[in-house]
Amino acid sequence: MQQVTRKKLAEGVHLTYVTTPKFKRAVVRVALLLPLGGPDAALRACLPHVLRRGTKRLPDLRAIGEALDDLYGARIEAIVRREGEHLAVGFLSDCIDESCAPGADGLTAGVIRLLAELLCDPYTQEGVFCPDYTAGERENLIDRIAAQKNDPRVWAPLRLTQLMCADEAYGQPVHGTKEQAEKVTERKLYAAYQRALDEAQLELFYCGPLAPDTVEGLFMDTPLAQPRPKALPLPPAVVLAQPKGTAREVVEEEPVTQGKLSLGFRTGGASLTGGDAAAYWVFQTLYGGSTSSKLFLHVREQKSLCYYASAQFIAPKGIMMVNSGIENRDFAAARDEILRQLDECREGHIGDDEMDAARKALATNWGAMLDDPLTLERYWLGQAAAGTMVAPEERIAQAGAVSRERVVAAAQATTLDMVYFMKGAAG
Repeated sequence: MQQVTRKKLAEGVHLTYVTTPKFKRAVVRVALLLPLGGPDAALRACLPHVLRRGTKRLPDLRAIGEALDDLYGARIEAIVRREGEHLAVGFLSDCIDESCAPGADGLTAGVIRLLAELLCDPYTQEGVFCPDYTAGERENLIDRIAAQKNDPRVWAPLRLTQLMCADEAYGQPVHGTKEQAEKVTERKLYAAYQRALDEAQLELFYCGPLAPDTVEGLFMDTPLAQPRPKALPLPPAVVLAQPKGTAREVVEEEPVTQGKLSLGFRTGGASLTGGDAAAYWVFQTLYGGSTSSKLFLHVREQKSLCYYASAQFIAPKGIMMVNSGIENRDFAAARDEILRQLDECREGHIGDDEMDAARKALATNWGAMLDDPLTLERYWLGQAAAGTMVAPEERIAQAGAVSRERVVAAAQATTLDMVYFMKGAAG
């Protein structure tokens, strides 16, 4: 049985721990939560990768690698993530549960101390970050930004988000722009690092068998638990119940062999922090969230209008997306059929078998989280960023109690905001 505890360790510092004997490894995360976008966007996306290159005690990757070997091969990776309308930057580590390895007492404490070093005691030269490390990670960041367009299946929904939420924080690029990235220097990056330490809320996480008091003590023995009196409060995500105007349609040509059609919807206010989120999850799942959904069975299987079609409820932001791969010639037909299936839901054409399949799919997906500490880490960071603390088990129970009437109401509250079509240039 998992026990989830969240505690404020100091001003601007919170710790979430999942206590469970289920896993043979422990997961630890240290993340700064900051606003998305802004002039520091590329600097913040570059920051954890430069920090990961060295500390004062361990000045290069070789020294850090040796330290990780001494910690029974623990892994630490830099993270840069969108969490609702916030940016999470920091480090994620997983290591063997010390009870599973002879002589490994203190392993978790060692990992937490190393994470604290990486964030709070970086390797510097002449009072700023190492120029070579900064230059290398600047080029890596430029490559990551450019690579986003290499996978059309990823780029199409990302492009839809940028267009649909252009005036909202959610539409800002997680890694900043290429122009911003090209201007990253060791001096600018160190100044952005100091601003981030001052302004960010610090989110700590542990999943493993150690007792909460023990875990708390391990963090309290590091600079991670120092108060952050200048940390800015996290504003809630802006959730628009309806689009600001009429639905927009954007067509862009790209050198792709298969067209990508993405539709963005406002949910009537359903989100992690408002509306009937449980009903919306059930609606999204039976509409396009599983292989028994309306989009899969009708748009893909029966009418063969797309290679894939799925719906995603982005609960932290209160929007829904439908993403599909189509032939260019089927653009209008696929768009219209996707919307027709939404109308089917709005009109209550939902069978008992569809309701049962949706509930079971959600129970399976949320239940699977309980079997993976890395998935739990991501789940609870999203909850922390949204200011909620709802466990996967509670989500399962909520979905199981959703009626057909609530699902129909969720569908009726859904409004199309944007249609984005990435048209294959050859077509």
